[in-house]
Amino acid sequence: MSKKTETVQNYWDARSDLFGNYYKKPSAFDRVFRKGVYERQAVAVKACKEIPHATVLDIGSGPGINSVSLIKNAGAAHVFGVDFAQQMIDYANNTAKEEGVSDKCTFVLGDVLTYDFGNKKFDYSYALGVFDYVEQAQALLNRMSQLSTRSFMASWPENGLRMALRRYRYTCPLFHYSEQQIKDLHKNAGIPENKLEIIRIGGGWATIDRK
Repeated sequence: MSKKTETVQNYWDARSDLFGNYYKKPSAFDRVFRKGVYERQAVAVKACKEIPHATVLDIGSGPGINSVSLIKNAGAAHVFGVDFAQQMIDYANNTAKEEGVSDKCTFVLGDVLTYDFGNKKFDYSYALGVFDYVEQAQALLNRMSQLSTRSFMASWPENGLRMALRRYRYTCPLFHYSEQQIKDLHKNAGIPENKLEIIRIGGGWATIDRK
C-alpha cells in the first residue's frame, strides 16, 4: 500500500460516523454546500434503474448508505461493496442490517484495483466521491470498465473554491478534474464518445458509461 493510500485509509477510518450522517441526517448546511453529494447519489440511482434487478459493484462503498439506496430505490438484486477502511465496512454492515437488506449486500475490505474478483463481473458499477482521492484515475476507470457488463457511473470533482477549502481542511491527498480530462480518461479507457454521458452536478460532474 502506498503512503498516499494509507493516509486516505486512515482519514476515512476516523470519519465513518461523520460521513454516514451526511446521508442519514443531512443538515441545512449539508443540503446547500454539499448538494453535489446528493445529486451524484440521484444519478447513481437513475443509472441503476435502467438495469432491472442489477448486480452492482459499489467502489468505495463507505458507510453503505448508497448501497442500501440502490437496493431500496433502484431495485438492485445485490450490491457488492469494496472499501479499504475497516470502520467503513463495519458501519456499512450495520446500515444494511438496520435497513433489513443485509441478505442483499456484501461488504469487503480491500482495494478494487488489486482485489481478486475471480471471474465475477457486475451489471453495473459506480464510484461516488472516489476519484477525489485516487491518484491512479486511469487505472481505476479501466478497472470499472472491465468489471461492468452493462454500465458504470462515477463522480468527478472540479477545481475551485470548494476544492480549495477541502484541501485546507482535509489531511489526505485530493485530486480534481476538468471536463476535458474526464473525456480524455474515458477515451483512453476505450469508451466511445457516444456511450459517455456527462452530467453537471454541484462541485463537478457525474458520468454514465453505457455499453
